[in-house]
Amino acid sequence: MRIFHIITHFDIGGAERVAVNIAKSPTVGMEYHLVEVVRGNGEFSQSFIEELHDCSICCHRSHITNNKIAIILFPLWFIYLSFKWKPQVIHTHTEIPDLSIYLWNKIFGWIFPTIKYVRTIHNTELWNQWPQIGRKVESFFKKKHANIAISQSTQLCYKRVYGETPPIIFNGLQSVKQKKFKHIIANKINILFAGRLEYQKGIDQLIAVVNAFKCNPKFYFHIVGDGSMKEKMHNTLKTSTNVSFYDKIFGLNQYIGDFNYLFMPSNHEGLALMPIEASLAHTPTIINNCPGLKDTLPEKWPLKVNNNNINDFIQLILSLENTTYYEEYVNMAYEYAQTNFSIEKMQQEYEQVYKQHKS
Repeated sequence: MRIFHIITHFDIGGAERVAVNIAKSPTVGMEYHLVEVVRGNGEFSQSFIEELHDCSICCHRSHITNNKIAIILFPLWFIYLSFKWKPQVIHTHTEIPDLSIYLWNKIFGWIFPTIKYVRTIHNTELWNQWPQIGRKVESFFKKKHANIAISQSTQLCYKRVYGETPPIIFNGLQSVKQKKFKHIIANKINILFAGRLEYQKGIDQLIAVVNAFKCNPKFYFHIVGDGSMKEKMHNTLKTSTNVSFYDKIFGLNQYIGDFNYLFMPSNHEGLALMPIEASLAHTPTIINNCPGLKDTLPEKWPLKVNNNNINDFIQLILSLENTTYYEEYVNMAYEYAQTNFSIEKMQQEYEQVYKQHKS
């Protein structure tokens, strides 16, 4: 059975990681291919491709780096791949691949009437930039009975907006052997933020919290990411001595265990992978109690605040300086992640979906 996963690009990203983790399945009789819509470039893309080769996963690279042009021309390229490889299942991840496959199906779908579609809904908010286009694409995936949500939050949000209740398959992750991070500051509580520097990730709250600790010698923040709010962050925190900035760190999940805490003040998520990776690496996460984040940790998780309240975050972080509950936090999070987010469980559940479609 040949399954094509369509992702935005070969690069770091939560949806991309989910596609790779499904494709790593050892199940006999399943042949996985990864297809990028927009060409990824740089050292991270190359490392991503090397990982696919190491796992014997077929990959198909785009030649176009512009998002809109890549989407428009995707049907012409993908019809070639479809004739050559004859996929039985097409599995899409996030809006750019969703739209690309929608356009391909509109033009060429009639040639391949037996192809089945699976579509993972990774976010609680969809089509913020293209709402009218989004309604047409959602109608297509609903007719194909393709949708799968990654959390109760994404399921409820999808039902509220689009009227369908898709089944849930939790994202699965592997425990990763941990390494030392060379920029850890000794004798301080090292707190990591990693994500796009955009409103969704709670960047205003992140800036305010880091700024509030600029005179506190006990805490040090490491901020990994890039985005439209990067300049605002750097301008506000440029005089702070309690923070370091990194655009990207490939294989960051190998280093999470060296930090004392992960900090995620997101306003919304689909199902955030970072806190699951942190839990598996024995690093507790400080979160905003929002959809897609709260699903990743136990219901009674103590390191969370409501409504992204900055003062509550500050008080919570201050309380961690002399906490005696650290090992309790670590164990609680690890056991929850192991129980709910194993990679084997995710692979088996998706492959059941593929087999149902085959019949």
